[in-house]
Amino acid sequence: MEVKTKLLVSLYFVIALLALLTTWVHLPAYLGSGIVEANIQFWKDALFNANPAGKFLVIDILFLAFVCNVWMIIEGRRLGVKYIYAYIAGGVLIAISVAFPLFMAARELKRASHESPLELHKIKVVDVLVLLCLFLVAVFAAIAIL
Repeated sequence: MEVKTKLLVSLYFVIALLALLTTWVHLPAYLGSGIVEANIQFWKDALFNANPAGKFLVIDILFLAFVCNVWMIIEGRRLGVKYIYAYIAGGVLIAISVAFPLFMAARELKRASHESPLELHKIKVVDVLVLLCLFLVAVFAAIAIL
């Protein structure tokens, strides 16, 4: 593996770790309620109890996350990256700022392992359905806080 690839993969891992540490430091206030209640309260605070700047950022991130998910599925299928839905689930359950750099690291490692032209992997119906659901979440969240 080239030094450039090693450095890029390392950078993606460092970004994912920093994103995890700097986002999850804000979650202890929600964790005492159980996972379901914590998620409900978190999203109420993010979507309805936030000031306009916070609401802007939530909607911005939801749509950015959707585009990242579209790209991860398309690129992941194209390259044959394993466990694409682990990255999608990680973006939803942990943070897209953690999951996306981890996907980028996996992508770089997959690209580095190919010496011959890549075999094309097709998008599946389940991919389209998952993306449609994620898009609807972003749209409904945007409409709900108007």
